[in-house]
Amino acid sequence: MATSPALLAHLFTIERKDTHSMDIGKAFGFVTEDEKWISKVLIGGLVLLVPIVNFALFGYALKVAENVARGDARPLPEWSEFGDLFMRGLYFVIISVVYQLPTFILYCVLIAIVGGAAAALENNPDSASGGAFALLLCLYPLIFILAIVGGVLSYIAAARYIAKGTLAEAFKFGEVFATLRNNLGKWVIFFLVVILAGIVGQLGIIACGIGVLFTGAYAYFVIGHALGQTMIQTGMVPNTMSSYSPPTTPLDPPPAYQ
Repeated sequence: MATSPALLAHLFTIERKDTHSMDIGKAFGFVTEDEKWISKVLIGGLVLLVPIVNFALFGYALKVAENVARGDARPLPEWSEFGDLFMRGLYFVIISVVYQLPTFILYCVLIAIVGGAAAALENNPDSASGGAFALLLCLYPLIFILAIVGGVLSYIAAARYIAKGTLAEAFKFGEVFATLRNNLGKWVIFFLVVILAGIVGQLGIIACGIGVLFTGAYAYFVIGHALGQTMIQTGMVPNTMSSYSPPTTPLDPPPAYQ
C-alpha cells in the first residue's frame, strides 16, 4: 500500500502551542500543494540516481529552505535553473565534508587500530590485545556521536550560507556553534525530522526499488522545508537580493562644445 504525502502529513501533524514550533505536518504535506509536484518529484528522483549530478537535488533542498524562510506560499522551485541548483548542492557537499572531517579522522584512527590489532593477533595469538579492542568499543559510540553533531552543524552552516548568500558564512565556526548552543532544542527537532524523512525515503525500496524515484526526492524536499522553518525560528531569514534599477532622475545633458 502506497504512502501518500497527505497521509504522512496527517500522521506527523502535531498541535503547536506557539508560532515558533516546528510544523512537522506542513513539512511532510506541503509538496502536494504545488500544481506541478508530481513532475518536480519525479525529476528529482531521476537526478538522485546520477552520481555527481545528484548534487543538484541537494541544492534543490536548499532552495526549498530559502523559499520557506522567505515566506513563499509555493516553495517548490522549478528545475529550469539547474546550474544554480547544482552549485548550491556542491557548496553543501563542501560544507558537509568540512564539518564531518573530525568524524573522518577518528574513523581512520579506528581502521588503523583494527588493522594493528588484527596483525598482532596473527603474529602472536597470545599477545594481550584486549586493550585495543576495549578502545574500539569506546571509539564506536564516539564516532556515532561525532557524525550526528557534524551533520547538525552542516545544516546550520548551510542555513547561514542561505541566509547571507555567501559560502564564507558557513565557515564562521564560532557563530555556527553559538547557533547550535542557543537553539539546541529547535535543531534537535529538525534533525529528528531529517531521520523521519530518511526513513520515508527508504520506503521506495519496497516497490522493487522503483518507488525510490518518488520517495528519495520527496525526503529531500521535506528536509528543505524543515530547514526553512528552523531558519525562521532561529532568526536566519535570507537577505533580500536587490536588483539593479535605473536612476529615476534624468542625467544632466552633456556639455555643448563650441
